[in-house]
Amino acid sequence: AIFNGVDHQRFTPAPQRQPIPGCPFTDPALWLVGTVGRMQTVKAQPLLAQAFVNALHQRPTLSETLRLVMVGEGSLRSECLAILQQGGVDHLAWLPGARDDVPDVMRGLDCFVLPSLAEGISNTILEAMACGLPVLATRVGASGELLVEGQTGLLVPAGDVPALTSGLLHLAGDKNASHAMGRAGRQRIEQ
Repeated sequence: AIFNGVDHQRFTPAPQRQPIPGCPFTDPALWLVGTVGRMQTVKAQPLLAQAFVNALHQRPTLSETLRLVMVGEGSLRSECLAILQQGGVDHLAWLPGARDDVPDVMRGLDCFVLPSLAEGISNTILEAMACGLPVLATRVGASGELLVEGQTGLLVPAGDVPALTSGLLHLAGDKNASHAMGRAGRQRIEQ
């Protein structure tokens, strides 16, 4: 299959994670999981917010390092904030609204998550892979062809918060494996 081209010069890995302009989470010891996209029903960002809450409740020590970045504007943003507040973890998340510096945001993450309920060929998955990020995505649209399960990322069923939670725990719990997935994703884009 021929996928949409991704500008692999514009979307390129940083030697190490770069601080995202304006983001409070700058400590290199942190592990930033993020998503970028319009906050509308099909993108299902509240499922990621809930998975983030669950992951921290299941493994409380992660609150020292795990942080969530959700970039995008739309009707679900307030719902995501409410879920994070109810879970008592809103101080560990950053939702700056829409941004036009997506490559800089990507380079500031350690892992990219796409919780969509439906998707065509996701450019954001390709962009995240080009930036050397491991990707946790729902198995919708072409995601199963873009990602190599267990090699460049993890695929979970759409709408499945427990599966998203365990994916987050898996990636955050094994940073060496996550970095290896990110490198493999970058190689796949270059090929």
